[in-house]
Amino acid sequence: MSSWQLAGPPQHTLKVMVSLAKTLHTIPDALVFEESERGPDEELRLQFKVIRALLDGMIIKHRTKQMVNGLSG
Repeated sequence: MSSWQLAGPPQHTLKVMVSLAKTLHTIPDALVFEESERGPDEELRLQFKVIRALLDGMIIKHRTKQMVNGLSG
C-alpha cells in the first residue's frame, strides 16, 4: 500500500470541491451528501432542544433575579 493511500484523499481534491461549491453557490456538503444526511440525527436534535430549553430557563431566572433586585434596590 502506498503512502498516499494511507493518508486519505489528496488535499487538492478538497480544494476542488470547495471551489466547485463556491461556483455553484452552495456548500461542499451539498455536493457530497443527500439533504437528509447533512443534519444532526434525531437523538442529537432532541439533545439540542433540551439544552436550548435549559438555557432559556437559566436566562429567564437571571432576568427575573435582576428585576427583583432592581425593585428592592
